[in-house]
Amino acid sequence: MSNHKQSDDFLKGIAKDIKDNNYDFNHGLFNYIYHKLIFQGVKGEDRKRNLSDEGVFARWCRKGRPNTNTFVSPTWTYFCQFISSDNKALRADNHIKVYIPLDADHIERGVNEIFDFLDKNNISHLSKVGQKIRFDDVVVRLVHKDDLNKLLEFIKNNKYIQEGLIKPNSFAYNEDNIALACDGSLSYNAVLSNYIMLYMKKLASVNELDKASVKGFYQFLINYYATTFVDERNPERPYVLKKFANDFNHVFNEGIDINDKYVLDSYKYITKLMIESQAKDYKLNNFICHYTDLINKKFKDNNIDFVAVDEMLARLIEIMVQKADANYTIWNIIKYIETGQANYITRFGDSRNMVCNSSFREDMLYMLKMKDMNAHDYVRQFYNKMFTLDENIIDLIKEYLAYGDYKYGREDTREYLEGYVSSNNPAYITRDNDFRERFKEIKLAEKVMMFIKTTGKNIDDVIEMCRPRRK
Repeated sequence: MSNHKQSDDFLKGIAKDIKDNNYDFNHGLFNYIYHKLIFQGVKGEDRKRNLSDEGVFARWCRKGRPNTNTFVSPTWTYFCQFISSDNKALRADNHIKVYIPLDADHIERGVNEIFDFLDKNNISHLSKVGQKIRFDDVVVRLVHKDDLNKLLEFIKNNKYIQEGLIKPNSFAYNEDNIALACDGSLSYNAVLSNYIMLYMKKLASVNELDKASVKGFYQFLINYYATTFVDERNPERPYVLKKFANDFNHVFNEGIDINDKYVLDSYKYITKLMIESQAKDYKLNNFICHYTDLINKKFKDNNIDFVAVDEMLARLIEIMVQKADANYTIWNIIKYIETGQANYITRFGDSRNMVCNSSFREDMLYMLKMKDMNAHDYVRQFYNKMFTLDENIIDLIKEYLAYGDYKYGREDTREYLEGYVSSNNPAYITRDNDFRERFKEIKLAEKVMMFIKTTGKNIDDVIEMCRPRRK
């Protein structure tokens, strides 16, 4: 939920300041709006505090945590950074951004308790705490949706942190006083501040600053979103994008490349979140869906067919396992993915040419990054899944054995199944109950034979796995 009354009061206050002080619509006004925004809800005496000067940063850095790197970068001294030592969040392109606004009296201990929790639970994160007390003074970036629920539950049940929470950003989605966002490499609050400036500029152009309201602001956002990000077939789109670039070029002190789809999508998804999260029925699961859509969009936009990548991996395993055992096959494929050295791939079955003449390795590396996995875990899990008899096969064999045991007897049923698996000759399998077609449809012979070869088991082991137990 969000606080529309607080947002409305803020917009009316900004409009009054502009009118009373005759502000120019330039970069200085953007900075004014941004600083007014981030200090919402902060007591006057707290605004004067500087955590670095008071030695808080130094104390945080001295407190060792086994799974967290804590430091102040000499090139970014405004923040004390906390990064999980697995570096998974550091490598990710998109995060769930969690704002935990703590007041001056609670921030030192509160931060310790937050990062103790994250450290003990091995939660991947990329986090920072600023020198000043603001509604974005503590920012935790997560990559896993389940970790968000864990952190929110921890904060909700931590009495000390609850006592120290100040009001969150009223223009963001809030879950129990914790603001959430997804902004990629951008800043949600900076983009929001610029939108507020553009809204005020529009009102001033028609001498209607006294009509500033939260309802009017979100209608402005909806119109801007539709014109800039939705109507891609508009013949005036080049002009629209040029205007967008002019509107936002100054926000991060660097120009916007309107031909960079990633940049446009980053602004698009932030704007979309700002609009949708204001709905009265917007809930945490809606926010999670937004984050999931953002991640999935990255998959699609890179034009990589991840099914094809998995199919290539499966084909590679099927060939290489014919010449080596499971562990050696897995090890060589992992080494190839990690190093790009083609000699890890056998020439047997034209495997080496198959991978070297394709984008398999590059696509696999990108997919691993998106899935937040390493080659070792992915290939091994893929292999185990590939050579485990799935439930469809087990259920079909189970059904066939029950029918065959009754009609032919156990020994003959076993011989028929063994003959079919070893030869892939459908004549071994009866047409009753469409068994022959159903076996063929799911490639039962090939999959069972591969399972036998890779696990060292035999047909009797397979039958034992599938045969209905006698009561």
